[in-house]
Amino acid sequence: MLKKIFAVLLVAILLGGSAFAYSYWDNLEKTQSETITIGEGKSVTVSANASAQAGKVLVPAGVVLGTNDVESYVLTYDVALDNQAASDLVLGVTSSNVLIGGVSTYSSLVNINISLDQTALNADSTVVVTVTVTLTEPADEAAYNAVINSDITFDLTFTATVA
Repeated sequence: MLKKIFAVLLVAILLGGSAFAYSYWDNLEKTQSETITIGEGKSVTVSANASAQAGKVLVPAGVVLGTNDVESYVLTYDVALDNQAASDLVLGVTSSNVLIGGVSTYSSLVNINISLDQTALNADSTVVVTVTVTLTEPADEAAYNAVINSDITFDLTFTATVA
């Protein structure tokens, strides 16, 4: 009888530990998310900060990952019109003013991939914009040391125009 109780208790602990471990790792992959409301024919520019979560380091894509390394940062924006338009508008998103650690010296190493789940935008049809930030491998150690563990900042401009 004691063995059965011990076995049930052990299974409960293992399942609880697995759920905790999954939720912990799931939290490490968490993306930054923001909601943007835009007006017809207007442009909205937001400042984005692609910085590492505590204890994580952004490394160039394709390198061997260490325990605290990540290959990309993902930022998500939900974009909607402030008022309903007679017909859908086309959403455009561009990035500019890329800085690493506050300087533009190595900004060419930053890759910003912008993808939209759709381009048609209206008050009743929110567009999800996903921005993935990666690094190209620096040519030398000096460049690597200049960018490692530095915040990557840039501007995103959201524009709604008539098709």
